Amino acid sequence: MRRHILPIVLAIALVATGVWGYQQYTDKVDYHTYLDIQFQRQFYELIGHVENTQVELAKAMVSGSSADTAKYLNDTVAQAYMAQEKLTQLPLNHGAIRTIEKFLSQVGDYASVMAIKSIEGQVLEEKEMDTLQELQGYSNYLAQELIELQKQVVEGGINFGELRRDADRKLDKVDDQMKSMNLIKVEERMQDYPELIYDGPFSEHLKNIKARLKGDTITEEEAIRIVNEEFKEEKITEARVIGKIENTPVEGYYIRAKRQGEGNGREISLAVSKIGGEIIWYLDSRELGESKHDREEATRRAEAFLKKRGYEDMVSTYAMAYEGEMVINFAYKQDDVLVYTDLIKVKVALDNGDIIGMETEGYLINHHERDIPTPEISEEEAKEKLSSGVKVENVRLVIIPTEGRHEILTYEFKVKFGPDNYLIYIDAETGQQRRVLLMIQQEDGTLTI
Repeated sequence: MRRHILPIVLAIALVATGVWGYQQYTDKVDYHTYLDIQFQRQFYELIGHVENTQVELAKAMVSGSSADTAKYLNDTVAQAYMAQEKLTQLPLNHGAIRTIEKFLSQVGDYASVMAIKSIEGQVLEEKEMDTLQELQGYSNYLAQELIELQKQVVEGGINFGELRRDADRKLDKVDDQMKSMNLIKVEERMQDYPELIYDGPFSEHLKNIKARLKGDTITEEEAIRIVNEEFKEEKITEARVIGKIENTPVEGYYIRAKRQGEGNGREISLAVSKIGGEIIWYLDSRELGESKHDREEATRRAEAFLKKRGYEDMVSTYAMAYEGEMVINFAYKQDDVLVYTDLIKVKVALDNGDIIGMETEGYLINHHERDIPTPEISEEEAKEKLSSGVKVENVRLVIIPTEGRHEILTYEFKVKFGPDNYLIYIDAETGQQRRVLLMIQQEDGTLTI
């Protein structure tokens, strides 16, 4: 009897092993199919935002009203930044992606500066209009190439889920796929877009800026350890370095990992600075559900997140909600003076309050303890510099950036004129008006231009 039992047990075990193996295989296929669908959606939305960028630039150039020009340029900023975000979520590591990312960043930054000029009533100069036209042309070219690329992806049967896996394992194979998908051509063409030489706090062309980071230079292994420690509660696993961030103010390691819990094993991405081992940015691009949290709750969670990571004296300034998430800007506060240059952005999911993104580059580049001077003029004297037609609602001392990467101490007046709100900055030393920003109140947050 026992002689017959053993073969039966082995047969049952073999069948069970086969069923288990098949289940693992189908789960893996389903997972990669899920990833492919998500990445295809991100790619589709990327194309839409790039197309909208060139459309808004075109509107700005043909508009005869300074107010409308400012509006279209502000819409350009939003579309360029959203395109940049979608791009960073794709599983691509080729140099062309970095080139496109930089281009989108500069389009947004340049449009911001031109919007400020327009809202102040200044007519854009011929050279500035020529630059906008060139950027619009490159944006249109990029949109058309991305559409063609999408066709090649579909016709070639390229699976983004598999590409993400290959990108982690064998980058040269991905480069071969890039060549067949014309990304090399895109990179070469995009190298020729105009260098944006302009003054202002948004300028990405300031390549010689040096971050104020302090500390030892860390290794890849130490970067992974830092990620595991910093995000222990988020249950991050399988962290691995997949590239280096170089030729930027804050150099570092580009890391991918998995976050356990809801949406088990979903991909996240991070960057850690080589000097000091600070988190440069963190992104969890998960699917978002119905919004259940308001701005107050989202801000509270973002503040707790920053304090837990050692960022003290950070004050929320402005917030913008879209597509089920809220991005909150925080500025550093020293001696009751708000320092706008020391900026951290935190992204909160409004369905469950999770922190799904953080960007600290402004803080890492600029943060240091300042010797803040005593204002040469009083608050009342600064107030006298304002138009008699405005109603002051709030005032505080702030440090803002100026041309040439300098900083100045100013009085920030929040004022009302007619139906609109403005921020007016008066130099605390000279009494000179330094900047005027229009605050556009929207259902999803406040824009300043």
